[in-house]
Amino acid sequence: MTEEDIKYSMETGELKLSNWDRITHFSLPGFLLLMPLMTIFIHLRHYLKGSSIPLEGENIWVFIIFGVIPASLGVLFYKIQKNRLQFKSIETKLSRAELATIIEDVSARLEWTPVLIENNIIIAKTSPGFFSGSWGEQITVLFDKDKVLVNSICDPNKRSSVVSMGRNKKNMNGLLEEIRKANR
Repeated sequence: MTEEDIKYSMETGELKLSNWDRITHFSLPGFLLLMPLMTIFIHLRHYLKGSSIPLEGENIWVFIIFGVIPASLGVLFYKIQKNRLQFKSIETKLSRAELATIIEDVSARLEWTPVLIENNIIIAKTSPGFFSGSWGEQITVLFDKDKVLVNSICDPNKRSSVVSMGRNKKNMNGLLEEIRKANR
């Protein structure tokens, strides 16, 4: 992440993805929206040729199956994936060194591998086994004055996934809970 990406993420509370990561993160909704676009294209092509396909009888079911249902699922999955980019935040008076200790403990327990460690950001990834229900996660931790922002998404450098079998929630809540305990 660049400094601009970090600044954007802190201001908006949303993880800024690179162009390629955005493509992989939103590939399933994009794929689902491809079928309705093709259906519209075919109907438009026939209409422009003067031989429009009437939407009645069997044609209405084809339109629903290849148009309405995938479009609805595509919009639903887009909203889910967009929502997953939101950071969870917690206010804290802990020093950066105290937070580093907490993050090291949580990362050891949840098997995170650090990828980037800088002054105001930590990015870690997981590499779970084949039968874990996940291809892996990317955990992003941002430090902003008296606040820590945490996000965990399915690793955009691996296969696209809409489900992580609860691993993303476990990553975020695990770290936030340990910070909460240390704040007391």
